[in-house]
Amino acid sequence: MALLMGGAFWAFRLSKSSSKFRTYKHKGIAVDFSVFDSPDIPGSGNCMDRRLIVMLHNLSVKTNYPIFSWINSGARSDAHNRKVGGARNSSHKMPACKAVDIRASSRTIRNNLVMAARDVGFKRIGVGNTFVHLDIDEGKSQYVAWGYPSGTVAAVNPFV
Repeated sequence: MALLMGGAFWAFRLSKSSSKFRTYKHKGIAVDFSVFDSPDIPGSGNCMDRRLIVMLHNLSVKTNYPIFSWINSGARSDAHNRKVGGARNSSHKMPACKAVDIRASSRTIRNNLVMAARDVGFKRIGVGNTFVHLDIDEGKSQYVAWGYPSGTVAAVNPFV
């Protein structure tokens, strides 16, 4: 019985320590990286670019929206990216992990997110009907906004 209890205790401790490992704590920001996981690779959200995390925190503060609770997509494996119809050179893909999609439940929230994202320094913004894509991939065109499906004009463009 003692052996069983001891094993259960250590399993509990290990599960707690691994969740701490997956939490980003820096300058008052505490973020659980599991919200960014590719559905087919648990723990993959750890790859998220730390500058992106700070910018998302700033966006949350500016809008007072629970940004980290509204993440639809963060890190993506190649397989998951293909499954969701992502671009071949998607900034979501591992190991870059420089993009997120944020759920926007209304046009007002979507438009507020887009304008506030520009204000906190995002220079690449995709605007869907129900989500906003934000990325910090400096290897791609900057100060651009696009709509979905890909190639359509953004419903709101903060750069014009």
